[in-house]
Amino acid sequence: MSERILIVDDEPDLLEILHEFLTDQGYSVLCAPHADAALDMLEREPIDLMISDINMPGKKGFELVAEAKQLYPALKTALITAYDVREYVQLAQRYNVGNIIAKTTPFNFDELSLLIRNIITEDVFGLSRYINGPVSTRTIRCSGDIEPAILQIVNEIPGVLHKRRFRQALGEIIVNAVYYGAKSERGDQKSQWNFDVELEPDEEVIVTWGRDSEKNGVSVRDQKGRLTKGDVLYWLERNTTKDSNGLSLGLFDEHGKGIFITRESIDRLIINIRRYKATEIVMLNYHEGLYNGYRPLWIHEF
Repeated sequence: MSERILIVDDEPDLLEILHEFLTDQGYSVLCAPHADAALDMLEREPIDLMISDINMPGKKGFELVAEAKQLYPALKTALITAYDVREYVQLAQRYNVGNIIAKTTPFNFDELSLLIRNIITEDVFGLSRYINGPVSTRTIRCSGDIEPAILQIVNEIPGVLHKRRFRQALGEIIVNAVYYGAKSERGDQKSQWNFDVELEPDEEVIVTWGRDSEKNGVSVRDQKGRLTKGDVLYWLERNTTKDSNGLSLGLFDEHGKGIFITRESIDRLIINIRRYKATEIVMLNYHEGLYNGYRPLWIHEF
């Protein structure tokens, strides 16, 4: 039996488009125009995944997801919006929501299909899931391997958008993987990450990169799985929320800023977590002008 997906949105045209697309993908698709109708359907029908718009008349998407998850704990969920996802990070943390789909122009159906497959199957690791082309791999065995790896990746991926920002983001993620992911060093003990480390075989960090006709991609994977969805949402919320003086609450935080910087610098930041087994950060940049819209929120934790 094909997986059953419930789409909740008050835009009839979008419901029709998504229903047709996902049906062609082999899913059994139901549609609801608002939250109350969705809850009625959940009561009557077995649903594997519910995707809800955030802004709807009556009950909003976050409230719907919270109520549905309380009633049906095994239900998998995602939200969708045409607005800036950064405006919803505080709510995402409050309601523990890890996946918010961004409506792009044109709509990125391949990305939607990939996200749905990731959520349903929980088979999310490996850059080859995100890049339809050959990939290269390099192993980080010590801190001295970090800079050569960054240089190799930047030089081998042609046409990287905003190369300086990409390099900074890549550096933040690899450094975090080596010092925090592999070694579990505390951020307040090493503000500059400037001491040497050697990694044991079960601590080595795997970096993979490649490109296809639409995008460039890099993944950074550690073998410990110490990161949590709660950590990521907390750091993003700290860095997007302003104090009374208009300054970010996370401005002076030692840890977590790398995730925020990377998300602001890269088209798609995907975080895959298998607790106590592996953490993978996937960074994707689409070719310029291909899709216009806001960045989604993609955090898979299993």
